Amino acid sequence: MQKNQLNAVKIVKIVVPEIIQYGVQDAVILDCDYTYGNNTSGLVVKWFFRNKARPVYQWIMSQKPQDMGILRGRVDLAYRASSDPLKMHRALRIVKPNTDISGDYTCVVSTFMEEDSRTRRMIVFVPETNFRLIQNKTDDDTVNVICAADRAFPAPNLTLATPERSYKIEDVCSIQQLAYKAIAPYR
Repeated sequence: MQKNQLNAVKIVKIVVPEIIQYGVQDAVILDCDYTYGNNTSGLVVKWFFRNKARPVYQWIMSQKPQDMGILRGRVDLAYRASSDPLKMHRALRIVKPNTDISGDYTCVVSTFMEEDSRTRRMIVFVPETNFRLIQNKTDDDTVNVICAADRAFPAPNLTLATPERSYKIEDVCSIQQLAYKAIAPYR
């Protein structure tokens, strides 16, 4: 084994749910599993949200984990992902996930000698409360199609397609309602 592998810390698996539905789960777990070598001096696990300016979670080996920023008061700090004392607080258990925690999560595992990081995206989505599809033909041989999805998050991507082609959908959003209108030639 090479000398640098004896001291290396390496993330082997990061588990962040790609998408979860708001209100369905009481909690969500983001896990960052890693291997470590003989020198674990200064072992620290940090999680960052969106920009990497400040961590939202930090665990320094042999200390209590800390939640910060947008996750302050929202992480189960007693949660243990492993019985290994060098990995026990590597994961985040976020209680009552909401849409405001949608985004990129970066796990950084470091010692005084090495550092490794991985990033994954998680979206907390809200299904529409009401969905409408309305079409009508106008006098000038066009068809107006209105598609509305109320209170959905994130804003849905809607496409109108026929066997001949796809049509551009114009976004006509308001704060409480997402509505999409497509104008296509009538056939």
